[in-house]
Amino acid sequence: MFVPENMDDLLRFLDEHQSGVYVIANGTDLMSRIQRKHVNPKTLVDLTGLEELKYIKKQDGLIKIGALTTISELIASPLINPRYDVVMEVAMKFGGPAIRNMATVGGNICSASSSEDLLPVLLVLAAEVQMRSIHGERIALVEDFVRGKRTTELKSNEILVEARFPELSADSACSFEKIGMRNSLVIALVNCATYLKMDKSSRIVEDIRIALNRISRKIPQRARDTEEELKGRRLNEQTIADATATLRGELRLTSDFRASEEYRTDVACAMFKRTLCSCVKKLSVRKMLNTY
Repeated sequence: MFVPENMDDLLRFLDEHQSGVYVIANGTDLMSRIQRKHVNPKTLVDLTGLEELKYIKKQDGLIKIGALTTISELIASPLINPRYDVVMEVAMKFGGPAIRNMATVGGNICSASSSEDLLPVLLVLAAEVQMRSIHGERIALVEDFVRGKRTTELKSNEILVEARFPELSADSACSFEKIGMRNSLVIALVNCATYLKMDKSSRIVEDIRIALNRISRKIPQRARDTEEELKGRRLNEQTIADATATLRGELRLTSDFRASEEYRTDVACAMFKRTLCSCVKKLSVRKMLNTY
């Protein structure tokens, strides 16, 4: 176990020891993988003392979240609630209180699997991640950072330091839903996040981003075909039905011991419609409030 004194100490160590090294904050994901013998670290690097990676702030039109920020800290942040209620929606469904007190934003992103609830939300928020090594910094969109299941763009001598996304405009809204085999402490069978920017008078979709925990691979992805189906169209029952049909054709899901392909597909389509309608409702309420 290596415990760095500060960020420079950490980055020097990572640059000098690039084989068999795993960084760990509170270990809600990594420890279970070690116990199941999915990974066999040579050295664990304890990040919990790096206070500079624990923050939530607004800067230059961006909401910035330090990698060691916990899910509970997201819930408590006045910057997140109420404008970014989609983050609250996912955070409140994230495990139980004990897990939320330990699980970190950076850990959830770097786990890079379909069970990580934050990833679809970050995808529809057009979020980026910042990576740092002793040689400098890199920035990547979250959708480019996650390359495959348990595979990211992070190099062996780098650390993820921050996730950030643009502030939402008044004519946009986001929503998230999740379903599993029980109501709490649940791994998602299906989760879905939707971002909608719409002209409130004409109901023309100006921009839309849709992400599910699975589209064609076992990682969260954007439903690009479905997004294109809706962009520039007036939102009504027919366009929603057309988009749902497009999503059904876009999904390439598989069966496993948790759920069948057919069930996942049906639920994904229903969840897309619900998150889309939730976005419309949020915009309608906001428009009504602005008239007073």
